[in-house]
Amino acid sequence: MTSGSTVLEYRHDLAAPPARVFAALTEANHLERWLCDKAESDARPGGRIVLRWTGAEASPEPFEARWLVFEPGISCAWEGGHSGYPDGYAGRVGFELAPQGDGTVLVTRHRIPARPDYQPVIERYKDAWPRALGRLESYLTTTRA
Repeated sequence: MTSGSTVLEYRHDLAAPPARVFAALTEANHLERWLCDKAESDARPGGRIVLRWTGAEASPEPFEARWLVFEPGISCAWEGGHSGYPDGYAGRVGFELAPQGDGTVLVTRHRIPARPDYQPVIERYKDAWPRALGRLESYLTTTRA
């Protein structure tokens, strides 16, 4: 396999304005409602984000990353991982938002190294992102963020 990235991409039409979607993607209290069990987020460019899961198959290590892109209401991206990933790196996750009527079009891209040792990571995220983004959609529909 050649070097490069595998990109998992998802598009969702969300019934919430971009500012609300951006808050749900970047603020710890919102991340804990749809993405993980416990979150810390220094929501700013270069800020640290720490995500923890507590389920039976969850890593005991927190996922640690940095905000690389942080444009409120427009886009954000983090990059990081933990020692359970090859090279301690889980890839780069980016979110792009665009207004659409009263809602938002959200495009999620997860770039993962295209190497054989990352294939299990890619397969795991192919299953995990649709579930997580479905929870985000439900959270935004049923809650006023």
